[in-house]
Amino acid sequence: MKNSFTLKEIADWQLNAAQSVVDLPLIQRGFVWRTKQIEDLWDSLLRGYPIGAFLLSKTGDKYHMMDGQQRSTAIFLGYSNPYNQNDNAKLWSIKGEVPVVWIDIRPADKPISSKYSIRLTTQSHPWGYQSVHNENKLTVSDRRKALELFRKDPSNAGLYTAFKNTSVFPYDSSFPIPLSFLLESKNTDEVVAAVEKNLPFFFSTKHGGFTTKDEYLNLLRTDLENDLKEIFETVKQLNKTTVNTVVIDDHVLHEEQQEEHPTLFVRINSAGTPLNGDDLIYSIYKSIFPEAKDLIDEIGFSFIAPTQVLSMASRIVASDLDSWKYVKRMNVKDFQRRIKDDDFKSNLHNLIANKTLKDLFARAIDILSGINNVHFDGGIPAITVKNLISKHEDLFLFLVYWLYIHKTESDDFMRLRMMGKLYTFAWFEFDNIPRLWNEYIEDKSFWSLPINDLIWWDGHSGIHMLIHPNLLRDYYSDPKVEDIFIHSDVDPWGLLPGHTGEKIDQYMTSIKQTDHSQEQVNEYFWKFIKRIQYNKHLILLAQRHYVNETFPEYNQIEDFEDTNVPWDWDHIYPTEWVYRKENCNRSIRLWNNTNGNLRAISLEENRSRGNYQAPGDLVEETERSRSFIKNADWENWRKIKERIFHDEAYDYFRAVTTRMINIYEEYWNSLKIGELLVEPDEL
Repeated sequence: MKNSFTLKEIADWQLNAAQSVVDLPLIQRGFVWRTKQIEDLWDSLLRGYPIGAFLLSKTGDKYHMMDGQQRSTAIFLGYSNPYNQNDNAKLWSIKGEVPVVWIDIRPADKPISSKYSIRLTTQSHPWGYQSVHNENKLTVSDRRKALELFRKDPSNAGLYTAFKNTSVFPYDSSFPIPLSFLLESKNTDEVVAAVEKNLPFFFSTKHGGFTTKDEYLNLLRTDLENDLKEIFETVKQLNKTTVNTVVIDDHVLHEEQQEEHPTLFVRINSAGTPLNGDDLIYSIYKSIFPEAKDLIDEIGFSFIAPTQVLSMASRIVASDLDSWKYVKRMNVKDFQRRIKDDDFKSNLHNLIANKTLKDLFARAIDILSGINNVHFDGGIPAITVKNLISKHEDLFLFLVYWLYIHKTESDDFMRLRMMGKLYTFAWFEFDNIPRLWNEYIEDKSFWSLPINDLIWWDGHSGIHMLIHPNLLRDYYSDPKVEDIFIHSDVDPWGLLPGHTGEKIDQYMTSIKQTDHSQEQVNEYFWKFIKRIQYNKHLILLAQRHYVNETFPEYNQIEDFEDTNVPWDWDHIYPTEWVYRKENCNRSIRLWNNTNGNLRAISLEENRSRGNYQAPGDLVEETERSRSFIKNADWENWRKIKERIFHDEAYDYFRAVTTRMINIYEEYWNSLKIGELLVEPDEL
């Protein structure tokens, strides 16, 4: 075995896997490095900085990568040419479109700690990150401009996230070239030829000053000729770079499986990057059942990360062995203890291998999506379904396990009740899932039971209070309530005593069949209002037809606050009229970033909207409808033709509160929430 490898030899472990003696063992987790880490590694390599040795284990005729997967995969990405199909490639842990490493040969900007401007384009961020702050995603304005370039190719019409990595490029840059072009070429003429052959005709960047690929090619042959030669010579010096290796005996892997504390698993998976318990458990399980990786990937339907699939499968089996009781999310020590039990081990493997779990997840996802339900108009956006699964695992698992133990088919009406309850539990913060599980998991009639008792369960658990939309409409149209928000300095969020507030108080008392102190009533009310003010999934539910029609291919597991979603969260009343502005009424500041003033709108449609466009200019009824601006909203929005100053906030307050209530009412009506409650006869 060699003591060191060149960078090309390291890249070939995946580029030419058939001839490689180095492979990735199943105990390893997936590729987890962020964009900045990849860009920084290549900057270090180009500067001649050393990187850590790889730790390998001899197993038969192969060497397994024990430590260094992230670095070796980042190196592979630099050598991977997306424009050349490589049938010999076998990627260790990247699925779908492979990220592309670029180098800017004359950057206008770069990270303060970097000598070279290395850029990465990915499926989630097809135009890269910011050039200076390379841990931050592009601004909305830059994403919009990049999309306009992308649209110049007619074959890209209608696409928002289903990008090919050969059709996108780092926008916040000057003169980028795929690093693989320089690594593969014998001279700069070949680099230019590769640019001419492969880059899209609409190629243009934020700082380059050229508008087409032809203009860029002319610059490469003239003004940029020396810059290209200098970068080319630097890149070619990488041929001399080697990385050392250390080899350990394979027997340590077998010993590790018997240890109480998984020291090796922790150390080989966590060097340089934090490791969570699910990652570690998944690594342990793959080492026991090598075939598990493909089975678990298939079960998740791209909705659920493989680590979470195994986490939920383990809890199902553990609950089965514990008389259907709730089992909390396992840590590594819990899993290692359980996997030594033959019943747990065999039942877990059977659940995964015989497709039982796959069928359960498919049924549960179908219920939550509502696509095939005759009683639900339109489908829940995929990102909202995924958010419930990833952020509220216990609730999703409750549904899956209920389906598992009752083995019964439900009609569409019952499936709608399941949707209504689960989204209500998720969006109104159900507390004490263990108690819910232990008291109701065996109840076949659970989905038919009213949820009154689960609202502030015993005064502290369960979900927050729910209030009928008509009562909210009466309350926020009360002149006294309007005046408190617009003119008063007192806290406006508690329930204002008086006629309309009294009706809400009576409603809450009827729902719970108990009396409450004024302090409790205020707490119930303001916590409820915060839920419907800031949960953007209520907006996506209200705009679901537009979202599903405009972004049908959008399919990300990441949370939408983090991911490069293909829409803007657009302020109907411009935020530029609010932020750092004097004489801005308090009510406008309080409601500016809430659901009533936000809509999802595609980058393409929003490109023509100015930052100061007044709500009253939304004269096109189709756009208003897509934005869930109903006629009742429009009566108030249409009056706002310019920035509102301190004493003129009534139209704004009525517009934003009415739209917030309409969005909430859409949730209430479409999921038939009123049928889940025992309400007073008269509202």
